[in-house]
Amino acid sequence: MRNRALSFAQLIEVGDQRDMAQATFYTDHWQHIEDERVKRYEQMFVWREDYEELLAPLNLQPASRVLDFGCGPGFVSLGMANIVGSTGRVYGVDLNKQFVSAASQRAADLEQISFHAVENGTIPLANNTVDRVLCKNVLEYVPSVSSTLKEIRRVLEPGGRAFVIDSDWRFVVVEPWGAERTARFFDAASVAFKTPEIGRVLRSSLLAAGFKSVDVQIRAGIDTTGGSLSVLRNMASYASKFDSMQSKEASAMILEAENAVRAGTFLFTLPQFLVTGINPY
Repeated sequence: MRNRALSFAQLIEVGDQRDMAQATFYTDHWQHIEDERVKRYEQMFVWREDYEELLAPLNLQPASRVLDFGCGPGFVSLGMANIVGSTGRVYGVDLNKQFVSAASQRAADLEQISFHAVENGTIPLANNTVDRVLCKNVLEYVPSVSSTLKEIRRVLEPGGRAFVIDSDWRFVVVEPWGAERTARFFDAASVAFKTPEIGRVLRSSLLAAGFKSVDVQIRAGIDTTGGSLSVLRNMASYASKFDSMQSKEASAMILEAENAVRAGTFLFTLPQFLVTGINPY
């Protein structure tokens, strides 16, 4: 028993390692994604019919040159490639090399699109390469919002348009959980985000980064059929990972949500902040 027991110093070391892992989890969990989560993302991020309407503020045109910053599995990049056509160009970048590889295979027959890995926060493109940038649900995870926006401005030509979409997890609604339990669940899962309340500061962040003509819209879809259960399952795994919520409790809440879907009483909404800005001349 004595040989198996950890000393006090070893316990402290284990605790320090755990704290370090927790401190960088918001980005680490995108660099290393287990297969089951990859499958969920490939279902969640497919191109949908309403995406052209969602991306309208980006003002995509034939021959537009677009950066999809944080492209994930690449489905949105592929959808934009169809809009800009053979005379346009789409660059998808992501820090997850598995996403980049899979997206590159999906786009193998399209000359106007390519996918690239981001290293140390640097976009692998030259200055002024693109005239459009899409950054969808990414800034909540980055180590530095200001540095990321500066890098986006670097690759965006003067007069080019950036379109940033992100959530504010203080506004999420999940029924049948109620407000208090929903807030506690997402507080427990907040280890997965660097800035979980990024939505409310997107406008001021773009202004601070030097963007002009910054415009804000809010879009709130409603899910009553359970499509968002994948999101909730991901959040439950984050909440349980560092014991910010016991696995038993998180599992029970997911089961309650699943039962509500079957009973027809489920409701989920998470408003999205849609912010556009122009890179000044």
